[in-house]
Amino acid sequence: MLQNIFSGFVNMIYDLVRILDLTSPIRVLILIADLIIVMFIIYYFYKIIKTTRAGQIFKGILLIFFLFLIAKVFNMVILNFILTNFLSYGVILLIVVFQPELRNIFERIGRSKIVDVFDMDDNILIKHSISEIVKAVEILSLKSIGALIVIERDTKISEVLKESIALKAKISSELIQNIFMPRTPLHDGAIVISGTEIVAAKCILPLASEVTVPKALGTRHRAAVGITEISDALVIVVSEETGIISVAENGTLTRNLTGDTLKDLLLKKTDRTKLGKNNV
Repeated sequence: MLQNIFSGFVNMIYDLVRILDLTSPIRVLILIADLIIVMFIIYYFYKIIKTTRAGQIFKGILLIFFLFLIAKVFNMVILNFILTNFLSYGVILLIVVFQPELRNIFERIGRSKIVDVFDMDDNILIKHSISEIVKAVEILSLKSIGALIVIERDTKISEVLKESIALKAKISSELIQNIFMPRTPLHDGAIVISGTEIVAAKCILPLASEVTVPKALGTRHRAAVGITEISDALVIVVSEETGIISVAENGTLTRNLTGDTLKDLLLKKTDRTKLGKNNV
C-alpha cells in the first residue's frame, strides 16, 4: 500500500518535471518568471475579492484543490471521481451564482493601480471614531431614540446601499444623533459606517426570521441580526421602546450593554472593524 502511494507520488513528480521542461538554464529562468507572475496574479486576485462573499468561495476552492491532490496521490477513486466532476461543472455554477460579485471584481481591477496591491497597511480602528459612535449611542439610549448602526468589515454589503442615501460624511456624534432624530428624513433604516465615514443612511437591511430573534423584539433588532447572518458586519442597535443598547454579530444578539461595555467591545475588535481607514 505504502509502496503504491510512494510510486504514485514519484510518478506525479516526474510528470510535473516533464511538463515544466527543465532542460536548460533558460527554461529554469522562464519557469521562475512564470511562477512569480502566477503568484502575483493569484495574490492580486485574492486581494481584490477577499472583501466580498466570493472571497470565502475562493478559500473553499483552494481546499477542494488540496483534497483533489490528496485524492490523486493516494488513488482515492471515489473522492477523485466526485472532485473531478465538481471541478468540471462547479466552476460554471459558481460563475452563474456569483456573476454580480465577479462583475464588481473586474470593475475594481480596471480602476485599481498596480501599486495598490503592495499597500499592506491594514485599516486601523481610530479611537476617536469609536468615542463618537459610543457618545451618540449613549445619548440616543438615554432619550430612547431608536438607532441602527452597521459597521462594515471584511465583507462588503453593497446590496443594502443600492436604495440608500449616500452621505460619505465624517463620523461624529452630532451627525449620528441628527440622523436618527424622529421625523427627520433619514431616521428610518440604518446607517452604514465604512472606514472613517458614514457612507450611507436610510439603508434597508434583510430581516432575520422570528425564530432567530425573540418575538418581543421588533423589526430593528431583526434587521440587525439579519445583516450579520449574511456578512461579518457589526451592528449596534438602540431600542426605541426601552433605550437598551444591543450588538449583533454573526447572527447573535448581545443585549443590555452600557456605553463602557460597548466601547470595550469595539476596542477589542479593532483589527476586524477596520474603522481607521476608508476601505477601497
